[in-house]
Amino acid sequence: MLKPLFILLLTGVLALGAGCGSTEKKPPKGESHYMLGLSHFRQQQLTPALKEFLQAVEANPQNADYHNALALAYQFKKAYPDAEKHYLKALQLGGNSPEHQNNLAALYLDMQRWDDAVKYFRLATSNLLFGQPERAHTGIGFAYMQKREYLDAVGAFQEALKDNPNFALAHFRLGETYHELNKWDLAVASLQKAAELAPAVAEIHYRLGLAQMKNGQKSEALASFNEVLRLDPASDEAHLSKSYIEVLR
Repeated sequence: MLKPLFILLLTGVLALGAGCGSTEKKPPKGESHYMLGLSHFRQQQLTPALKEFLQAVEANPQNADYHNALALAYQFKKAYPDAEKHYLKALQLGGNSPEHQNNLAALYLDMQRWDDAVKYFRLATSNLLFGQPERAHTGIGFAYMQKREYLDAVGAFQEALKDNPNFALAHFRLGETYHELNKWDLAVASLQKAAELAPAVAEIHYRLGLAQMKNGQKSEALASFNEVLRLDPASDEAHLSKSYIEVLR
């Protein structure tokens, strides 16, 4: 299953191929495999998607979008060296597209190559034509979080929220960072906003419950942990939430 928070950092995942297949022009070689791969990818059928993207690249190895799509499929299957290879090829062929730079940076987060992630996210944000800079700024913040450079992380998340005040992932990661800094009021406020914007994500409610518990908000924490149980009762967060509920009662 695709990771609901991680996927928010990628660009062009669900909109890949938008504008392709015009009836006025002959589609490029490999387009049928590419479009079928997109259909599989959107349905989280990663192996069939990978097979179709491989055939698209084989038919048209000079198409940057095909390499980007193939890299995404490899990334979700945790074949990180193959994903890196095709993201770099997409960048070479696509004139250093900021969308491809952003996706390569997100791969480097998966690979725990924090400095490389920051480098490519910054390249993406420096392009004034990049339509989703909040994703790259959030990626930068997450990399700084992993390096325990929390003040730099806060600054990056705040930049993301300047670009898009309704980007749930930036609020969530900002709340996590305030949690690490023991700033409980700020953590609760950021996580509450994230929960308002993405109410179906159990992980957000779990982190909110932790912050509320630390902030002395017992009844609110109980409500958050119970929401985790309702949303995703089989998850690790639900198992931990049960323990906290017993402690708080």
